[in-house]
Amino acid sequence: MLLHANFREIVGKREIVEEIDSNSTLKHVLDKLAKKYGGDFKQIVDPKKEVISLEFLVSVNGRIARDMNIRLNNDDILMITIPAGGG
Repeated sequence: MLLHANFREIVGKREIVEEIDSNSTLKHVLDKLAKKYGGDFKQIVDPKKEVISLEFLVSVNGRIARDMNIRLNNDDILMITIPAGGG
């Protein structure tokens, strides 16, 4: 798992490895991270809509993910960051 921005600061590392079950979904992994690290990890999921908040960017193997029910494999690469702003 690749971490950028606030997430890297919270964990203190650029990369972490999380073992997952064969039935794990993106929601399961994000919930696990929220419990383990707190902070901004708790805000990734929009609790009202049960989707990834638009304030955060989560990708699975380079594809942006919003669907929490995506099934994951141990070799999947997740990246968590905040969208770049500009103006």
